[in-house]
Amino acid sequence: MKHLQRPWIAVLPACFGTAVASSLFLSCVSTSKQRLEVELGAIEKNRPVTEAGLQRGELRMKHAGKEQKLEFVYHHAAAREPRKGALPIVLVHGTPSTLFAWSEVIYGTPAFEGLRTDRDVYAVEVVGHGIAPGDLAPYDFDVCAEHVLAMARALGLERFHLAGSSYGGEFVWRAALMDPEHVASIVLLDSSGYPRREEDWLSEEIQMRENSLADLGWMLNSRDRITAALEPHFGTVPPGRVEEFYLVCSNDHNWKAMIDLARDENGTRSSEIANIAQPALVVWGANDIAYPPDVYAQRFADDLPRGELLVLADTGHYPHE
Repeated sequence: MKHLQRPWIAVLPACFGTAVASSLFLSCVSTSKQRLEVELGAIEKNRPVTEAGLQRGELRMKHAGKEQKLEFVYHHAAAREPRKGALPIVLVHGTPSTLFAWSEVIYGTPAFEGLRTDRDVYAVEVVGHGIAPGDLAPYDFDVCAEHVLAMARALGLERFHLAGSSYGGEFVWRAALMDPEHVASIVLLDSSGYPRREEDWLSEEIQMRENSLADLGWMLNSRDRITAALEPHFGTVPPGRVEEFYLVCSNDHNWKAMIDLARDENGTRSSEIANIAQPALVVWGANDIAYPPDVYAQRFADDLPRGELLVLADTGHYPHE
């Protein structure tokens, strides 16, 4: 979540530690994953995904030195007119976000036909996000990348394209390094991955990384704060996006995963980006204030051996939206 307008973490103590704590905690109850699924699916832009339905599967992956068995959630949109040899696309959302962020990318708008025209598309819910069940805390970028690959294996995908937005972009390029045999190509949309310049850290990101009470920030979640966070990235926020982010951030598990990942964003594997052998399309919003394209997009384009850069005018941190 980007660009909150005030140091909201500083007022967290208002949620606890006083004689009125009991009544206050009643309004600070985490939204369940079950309720999130219903309310996210009811947003108008998400109607095609809801009508087609979500799917669930079971995966196995190693975490903390032992094998874990987890349920996972995804949406499979079958190609309308399958093209022979066309590999499936796996879409990976950012943080905090959900597979519903891809609804219009998959099914289209009046101006865009949608990705499922000639190939299968899978939108996956990364553990620690949205409506994903299970717990692999503490979260870091490698854990999320491994979870993406574990979902692809569980879905039986032999070879596939990976596309990811923001932190999801880093999940994607790390997955490409981990499994070059099965990841055919990658698309990075305003991706994290390189060490940030000091002036590019936004104030709320610094609070998330440094404030000891940041894990409890979900208690102060509100639509007004979400609106203030999104407006600098969109200008006019598309319908449904405020509600989508608000719902996702109302779950304490999702919020904690976001804090973990914000603290793990340090560019620790940026030197390996030059080892990514797959074709890579780098798509960036020209007005991205979190990762200015002349710095971060250009570094990806320069370092990726088979990288191509596309900067989109009049868009911010979410160019696909």
